[in-house]
Amino acid sequence: MFQSKEIATLKAALLDAQTSSASAAAVLQEAQAELASATSINETLSASVDALTATVAENAAALATAEAATIAADARAVAAEAAVEAQVLERLASAGVDPIKRDPVAKEGGEQTLARAEFEKLDHSARGAFIAAGGKVTE
Repeated sequence: MFQSKEIATLKAALLDAQTSSASAAAVLQEAQAELASATSINETLSASVDALTATVAENAAALATAEAATIAADARAVAAEAAVEAQVLERLASAGVDPIKRDPVAKEGGEQTLARAEFEKLDHSARGAFIAAGGKVTE
């Protein structure tokens, strides 16, 4: 059968295998603990990503609402400016101020000159506006 030397060698090999098996079991247990920890961290991060995604969506919706409100406010401001301009032009017209003298935009296509007599009929603010708009006084 087996010799005592072979038995001793087999016993030593068995002991090494058992030690290696125990060591491998300990490593496996440690790896499983690390995997459980990593899984927990992953779940926490996934929840954080979901929360951040929801926040981004809410912020995008709020931004779109704010942009729409800004566009509406800009449109109201343009309309109000046009209404004020129309009222100013109407009041100037009722005061007898010639459109070319009071509205630099109306002057753009035409001659920007006034005879001295016409210029002197203007009040000081109308004279200033005429000169500031590039108007010339002729003799």
